[in-house]
Amino acid sequence: MIIQASTETGGKLLLTVMAGNLDISNAGAFREEASPLVAASTGLVEVDCTEMEFIDSSGVGALLHVNKLLPAERRPIRLIGVGRKVMTLLELMHVHRSFELEPRS
Repeated sequence: MIIQASTETGGKLLLTVMAGNLDISNAGAFREEASPLVAASTGLVEVDCTEMEFIDSSGVGALLHVNKLLPAERRPIRLIGVGRKVMTLLELMHVHRSFELEPRS
């Protein structure tokens, strides 16, 4: 299991990434676990990236896939606890504007 899910008041879905990396080795598992939860959600979706130290293009693709599962009025997903390395990679790949980002404090 790569994510832990919880639903909060108002239907907001929180997906916590439980791995230090979201990369080619586990991006498929992330998509498989997250997709049905996001598709069934009724509120906003947040992905807690606090534990994530690295992401590659496969991981970015998995996040973009999850984002596109939401209807337009509930996009974008919100990535919270985003570390400096992950933020830098999202910016270098020019996908940082596809998400709402909250840097790690």
